[in-house]
Amino acid sequence: MLDSAERERIFDRKRNARERAIDGLLSSAIADRGIVDRGYWTLVHDLELAALTTNLEQLEEIGVEVPMPDAIDDEELIQSLGEVIHGLGELEVYLLHSDHLDDRTLYRRLREDVLMDQVRDLPPRIGCREWIDLSSGLGDPVETWLRYHASEEERSSASDRGEIVPPRSRKKADRDRSLPRPDA
Repeated sequence: MLDSAERERIFDRKRNARERAIDGLLSSAIADRGIVDRGYWTLVHDLELAALTTNLEQLEEIGVEVPMPDAIDDEELIQSLGEVIHGLGELEVYLLHSDHLDDRTLYRRLREDVLMDQVRDLPPRIGCREWIDLSSGLGDPVETWLRYHASEEERSSASDRGEIVPPRSRKKADRDRSLPRPDA
């Protein structure tokens, strides 16, 4: 991963370009006697007009290499998974409910699926965060969540609502509590 100063230069460049784009939208709206609300144009930009990318491309931009899972051994996989998770945290992309996946399965799911999804290319520290719930994806996300991640109270409440609550299964990892989280 690039050093923090280089990452900040990249993020600052993106934040400045975003601000200029929003300023342009607002200026056009003023000239056209349209909606004169910076918050509105910020949302339009961020949700509809910002360039499309993937989290994989964003990681590579900050120097995080994400090799294909079959190309690395177990030791390299552990190191690469840590770099991916840390890099995503730098981008303010946070993972939820990953403990039901072993390291290789998580890495494969991230590399071949999650990191390939299209997202808007928004820099960190603008008030936007992305949360990726890994209990969804393969199979029934509610069943996975109830089986591995729900508290006993949540499982009981689901049962009281008439949901089928699967037996508790042993988690394959204990990483969720140490995953990066927002500072505030």
